[in-house]
Amino acid sequence: MKDLRTIRIFLATLFFIGAVAYLAISETIHPMARIVPEVQIVPSLLASGLGAIVVWFGITFLFGRVYCSAVCPVGILQDLIIFLRRYIRPLRRPYSYRKPVQFRYHLLVIYLFCLVAGVTLVSFAIEPWHIMQNICGAFHPSRMAAVWLTLGVGVPVGIIAGIVSLLLLVVFSLLTGRGFCTMVCPIGTALGCFGDNTLYHIEIDPDKCVNCMKCEEICRSQCIKVVGRHVDNSRCVRCFDCVKVCPNDAIRFQVNRNMRVTPMVRKVKRGV
Repeated sequence: MKDLRTIRIFLATLFFIGAVAYLAISETIHPMARIVPEVQIVPSLLASGLGAIVVWFGITFLFGRVYCSAVCPVGILQDLIIFLRRYIRPLRRPYSYRKPVQFRYHLLVIYLFCLVAGVTLVSFAIEPWHIMQNICGAFHPSRMAAVWLTLGVGVPVGIIAGIVSLLLLVVFSLLTGRGFCTMVCPIGTALGCFGDNTLYHIEIDPDKCVNCMKCEEICRSQCIKVVGRHVDNSRCVRCFDCVKVCPNDAIRFQVNRNMRVTPMVRKVKRGV
């Protein structure tokens, strides 16, 4: 069970290096770099239709928001920033449960409307792939010059926008952990609509939990509430940090016993 975190880190490293190589250096640098945009939800949607959405919603139905922790470049960048947080003394404090915010759904509706209407600037403000594209473009402007000119903002404004995006992401990550993913990101909100109805989910075993608070204090999504043994799986990004730190194996990634039972789910639960 604890190996899930190692697998997640390995996949995240590959996809992040590929994304940076593709966006900041050259799309022909390595075959892996060319694959990265094809597995990202919005770029693949714009390029080839609904195929990627169907695939990722299927994966999310099975395992939850693994896209957010292992594939999304902005999500992985936040994890790198959060890693540095432990070396900044004033910020070296444990996380605690944060109530979900409802305006994330409003942002999702606004984003979908703008996506259909072709208002591209909104994507560069809140959609992760375009945010990463803008950040990388700030350090390699020639890769984004044509896009910025098409948007009518010009190269200097594009560079400033990329730097501002990075600074905002750094501040947001240092103060709120994965707050961008759980409060702002429209892709994360859409994937989180499955909530507790994924086939596998994070669950606290009340018989094994000793209230040590380690899982809640390490949860970068701030979605674990030990009191009440509650995990908000709509915000959980499947980093599996909680699984690693639990001393009693009380928090586990397992088949969801609370979801609506269908014939397919019944077979999975029985091990058929």
